[in-house]
Amino acid sequence: MDNPRYRPLVWIGSTKEDLRKFPAEVRSVMGYALHVAQSGNKHPDAKPLKGFKGAGVLEVVDDYDGDTYRAVYTVKMAGVVYALHAFQKKSKKGIAMPKADIDLIRARLKREKELYKKRRKSMNDDIKVEKSSGNVFADLGVANPEKALAKAELARWISQIISKRHMSQKEAAALLGIDQPKVSALMRGRLSGFSTERLFKFLNDLGRDVEIVVKPKLRSRHRAKISVVAA
Repeated sequence: MDNPRYRPLVWIGSTKEDLRKFPAEVRSVMGYALHVAQSGNKHPDAKPLKGFKGAGVLEVVDDYDGDTYRAVYTVKMAGVVYALHAFQKKSKKGIAMPKADIDLIRARLKREKELYKKRRKSMNDDIKVEKSSGNVFADLGVANPEKALAKAELARWISQIISKRHMSQKEAAALLGIDQPKVSALMRGRLSGFSTERLFKFLNDLGRDVEIVVKPKLRSRHRAKISVVAA
């Protein structure tokens, strides 16, 4: 996704590898949350992480099959989304993040602040830094990543329109002809139950035209791609 409208995504340490171990549905939700962050917006479940000043370090929590999964990212450095940490919390006791994970996040955040200030691509330490491929879903090993990215962008626009109109999920459900839990799933990036055609219809229901443009791919690219571009 080489698009100047989106912030680049950078993986810190083992974050990408840790996220790739999550269940497929959780990876899709976390990928959607990071995609929304790249657009300059915030996932409904992204909350400021306790223990860090301001709202620049955010945590996304997703419950799946009795376990809790967490991903932490920061937007403190202008123009870049840094994915700092991801882990599975199996314990049912308490919701606080373990101190070891907080310390790891602090260390990675401190390192990235130093990197940002010095405007260097790398430093001589043991913390891995990796720039995203341009598609967060491909990075996370999600099946059909280009389709997943297109659906995520369609869902983001649907969610944005609903939010700007100050509609409740119940009101949005009535307009779109679905039930409220499905609106909640859509706005949180649980998109396995929605086809691209259905998302097109939702945009039409919300008063948006959808145009499909077919054109030759760039010679510099090995494969053709699917992308969503809003006018």
